Amino acid sequence: MPKMNVIVDMGTSNVSVFCKNLLLREPNIALIRRKNGAELVAFGSDALNMVGVTDENCSFICPVSDGVIVNSEVAGLIIAHCLNKVLSKKLFTAIKIYAVIPCGLSVAERESAEAAFYKAGYKDVTLVESVLGFLPFVDGAGTAVADIGGGTTELAVLTDKGILSGCSLNVGGKEIDRRVKDKVLDIYNLAISEFAAEKLKTEIGSLYDNNAASMSVAGRGVLDKSVRREDISAENIKGPISFCYKKIVDVAESLFTTIPSGMVRDVAARGIYFGGGGAAMHGLQDFVTKYLGINAYIDPEPETVILRGIDKLIESGKTESFHK
Repeated sequence: MPKMNVIVDMGTSNVSVFCKNLLLREPNIALIRRKNGAELVAFGSDALNMVGVTDENCSFICPVSDGVIVNSEVAGLIIAHCLNKVLSKKLFTAIKIYAVIPCGLSVAERESAEAAFYKAGYKDVTLVESVLGFLPFVDGAGTAVADIGGGTTELAVLTDKGILSGCSLNVGGKEIDRRVKDKVLDIYNLAISEFAAEKLKTEIGSLYDNNAASMSVAGRGVLDKSVRREDISAENIKGPISFCYKKIVDVAESLFTTIPSGMVRDVAARGIYFGGGGAAMHGLQDFVTKYLGINAYIDPEPETVILRGIDKLIESGKTESFHK
């Protein structure tokens, strides 16, 4: 009986499992109880709903930081939980895991990623750098791509065979959230949660100039400690958002200096293709064209482009660029 192929992306913000067009996507946070070992009490949205109602033996753990698995034990529990939800092991003799990873992980970081799957009970694991998921969607060799995730942004120039040059930048959605949170504190003397900062970013965040949008959020006043609401303007949070995206385009520009001059012309002609949750930021295409002087293209479904692309590569047998 043939193996069942499953793609797993253990992201900083979310865990995604893709199998036969079935997608499971949950926040990457676990509620863990420790007695004679680690026990998974709740995961994802269920774990978030239990904030403030747990006992002293429980703790919330995010096992991935800046795209790297930092707690393989908890990551293994999450992987086992997620795969048990989408798979019935009785139906298949073997399961093949394709694990999505950032560009340029060290040997130790790769081993940590593999260890999480081993602890979940899966031994047949192939590591796949996330930017390879763009290959089915880009036009030939010499195309720049960027995957803006929760913890990192993966940048690369691709050829027909794989990655010509690539790097991982520790700037993503979480960093933007933290900077938005700090800006609200600075301007409004209002301490808000990172969840509220994320809502501001996704609801009114923009890279356009003169955005008149605003949004009301609740927080705690720094001076009097009272809970109050403030209308936050899009213009006042544009600074931290622009700062992070400018970092991304600056690194992209530096990346182009590492490839042959003939390939630079190809990149300039074909532009740069964006995926990941951060690609949904309003004004990104104009922002990129302004600073890089090339066209920017956003995948219609940016949050799943990597999973869909890797699935296409597996189905077509074009896996020679994957790490065995």
